[in-house]
Amino acid sequence: MRPSRAVVGGAALLGIGAAALGAYRATHPRDAGGPITPDPGRARRRVDDDLFDLPADVVHHRLPTPDGGIVHAVERGRGRPLVLLHGITLRHDVWAPQLHQLADRYRVIAVDLRGHGESQAGTDGFGIGRLADDLATLLVGLDLHEAVLVGHSMGGMTVMQFCGQHPEVLADRVAGLVFVATRAHQVIPPGLDRGARALVAQGQGLLDSGGSLPARAAVTERAARLAFGERPHPRAVALVAEMGSSLVPEALVPSLAGLIEHDARAALRATRTPALVVVGTRDLLTPVPAGRHLAHLLPDAELVVLPKAGHQLMQERPDELAELIDALVARIEGAAGSVADAVAAEAGPVTAAEVEAAGDPS
Repeated sequence: MRPSRAVVGGAALLGIGAAALGAYRATHPRDAGGPITPDPGRARRRVDDDLFDLPADVVHHRLPTPDGGIVHAVERGRGRPLVLLHGITLRHDVWAPQLHQLADRYRVIAVDLRGHGESQAGTDGFGIGRLADDLATLLVGLDLHEAVLVGHSMGGMTVMQFCGQHPEVLADRVAGLVFVATRAHQVIPPGLDRGARALVAQGQGLLDSGGSLPARAAVTERAARLAFGERPHPRAVALVAEMGSSLVPEALVPSLAGLIEHDARAALRATRTPALVVVGTRDLLTPVPAGRHLAHLLPDAELVVLPKAGHQLMQERPDELAELIDALVARIEGAAGSVADAVAAEAGPVTAAEVEAAGDPS
């Protein structure tokens, strides 16, 4: 096997290994308590198929970055800015449900992180620190104020890093933070960390020496299914697989390196912006204890756990995510108390059967 394919294949195996570890821990609950969440017994409406299609009337933005790159974003609607940042291997259109459902009351802006979709890296390359700079560029370039930032997975880590790197932009332009299925630190389980670093170093060495990696690393729908919880829409699974297969390895390798090095604990402790942390009980990548730890680090945060949901909450639970965002905005505006209480009148504590999570990452 050629080294280039070994790197990409190894990265895929690493992800599967991490998911398998999470799956094992998910069947061995370690935390029988939990925050107040939407009632696990309430009926959930099946997500409509057409919600996964990007609305035809979105407006495109292409903003130049200081290092010569391009930040691409699409927007729809009017009102308070709602800036959506996706996870690794995804694109702006993973937020299609939110562009449909929230544009009647928000200016919804879905961003391609550099190296993903139509955004391009400049001379500073990749890494979560660069993504944080791009977020600042977008907020200033579009002259956004009183914005709510919604970050999923690596997008959430980008928001965390932004809080530490650009506190003046945060204070001037951001009113609220929503962290969706993400971690404050230790993205790779300790037992896999050394192998992950070796694979990433090998891949980066190939790139630095002028070598090439395979044009695409295929992501199967079976692999994409691991990112979801109970009974996902087949269209959502297929979209995640397609997005993952479209990412060039030249962006994947340094982005993985950024995840390995991610540690935003200090930045989070210093962030006073009202925040919400949302996690699903069947999330194998960023499980419930990771969400609880993240919420604990933030001085002004609430945690909401969605029973039977996985990692792709924007696709799996768009209705509930919309309710949660509305409730956070109401809290920011002084019109509501607890976000969780505002989501559902019939709420209850998470039970041991609902908390299917990995070990405590603190």
